[in-house]
Amino acid sequence: MTHLDIILLIILGGFTLFGLWFGFLHAIGSLVGTVVGAFIASHYYEPISNWTLSITGGNFNIVKFIVFIILFIIANRLVGFIFWLVEKVFSVLKIIPFLGTINRLLGGLLGLFEGVLVVGLTLFFISKFPLSEWLTGSMLKSGMAAYLIKISSILWPLLPAALKQIQSIM
Repeated sequence: MTHLDIILLIILGGFTLFGLWFGFLHAIGSLVGTVVGAFIASHYYEPISNWTLSITGGNFNIVKFIVFIILFIIANRLVGFIFWLVEKVFSVLKIIPFLGTINRLLGGLLGLFEGVLVVGLTLFFISKFPLSEWLTGSMLKSGMAAYLIKISSILWPLLPAALKQIQSIM
């Protein structure tokens, strides 16, 4: 188990705890936000990266990565906010026995699934645009990175064709 594997496990644990804490409806909102975020970020990161690079200069791969992550987070959080509002409307149902426990357990499972998708998509993007030799080497040695990327492949149809055609280092 590499240092990267430990970091990935901690991140996945955080997503799971997030789902347990906030519950099923919130986790559904986060999952929808992940899909919407992946779609928006993958379709708009390149033009925004070109514009940003013309202003800031620097390493093009790092700029692409940062822009992708920022777009992903903004879209994800906007969808999450909408689901948070819906969750407040349905909070009246918490009076039903055991519904709170079931809500949290299902939320934990969905949180883990969302974590796998988010981390896998991030690793996929990093494999397309290497940021550092250490990270690239760690991904190649990792026992988890390839599996997370493979599982996140369900989001790949949302990615633009140009990104799919770039040769992966994995």
